[in-house]
Formats: sequence, C-alpha cells, structure tokens
Amino acid sequence: MGGGAGGGSRWNVYLPITVKVYGPALVAAALLPAGSVLAAADLDQAEVDLAEETSPAATDRKTLVGRTLARGVKPGQTLRQGDLRTRQWFAAGETVKLTATGSGFSVAGEGLALGHGIEGQPVRVRIEGGRTVSGQPVGDHHVEIAL
Repeated sequence: MGGGAGGGSRWNVYLPITVKVYGPALVAAALLPAGSVLAAADLDQAEVDLAEETSPAATDRKTLVGRTLARGVKPGQTLRQGDLRTRQWFAAGETVKLTATGSGFSVAGEGLALGHGIEGQPVRVRIEGGRTVSGQPVGDHHVEIAL
C-alpha cells in the first residue's frame, strides 16, 4: 500500500494560516453608537485589513453618508456593509418608477410594487396590462430591470 518508488507512504500536513489583505477603506472618525446616521465628518480613510471579516469593507463615502448604523463602531474601526441597516426604498402597494436598460437603449415606466423594496432583494412589480416584472430596488421608489 505504499505510495512512492521508495516504498514510503503518503502523508499530508495541515497548517493553520491567517490571510491578511491590506488596502484603503473607510473607518469611524469617532465613537459611533448603533442608530447613528452617518455624515461625511464621521468617516476617515485608512489602510486596513480587508480580509479581517467576511463583510466587505466600505470604500466609497457617497454610499455611506446618510446610512444608519445597525451596530456601534469604535474610532478607527473599519466600516463594513454588515454594520449598516438595510434600506427599504418603498412599501408594497406603492407606485414605483421602472427603468430597463439594454445595449444602446433605455426604457422607463411606472408600476405597482407587489412587495417591499428592500435593498439587495428582488421585488416584483405589476405594470400596465397586468403583467408582472422583477427588478432590483435601487433608490427611493425606483426599480431597475436587468435585460
């Protein structure tokens, strides 16, 4: 049952490793309690370990300003997507603007949301004629349809 030409047996060695990936990201400029609405002054940029947690590190100020923290962060702590409350852009039964964009064209219209417009979750929308389409909530009463 040996493995090699010398008659020895095969063996494996498992070693624990830690992966660190450093890059620029946004950190808290001060102690920010849960429920805080982020302002530009609350954010600093620093070199951080991007692989420290599974939640992606925030790198764009525009996407954070106005967002609400789901949990508190300490000064210098990296702000991550998991630290933010999920946004609800609209409720079921509300009128939404639809945008469908393809190669060389864009079509806009309106429809009735059949579910809550929660960030990152698809929503179904009833359009004229009773047809139903599915898209991604991307803003206040706005749904984008991927073609």
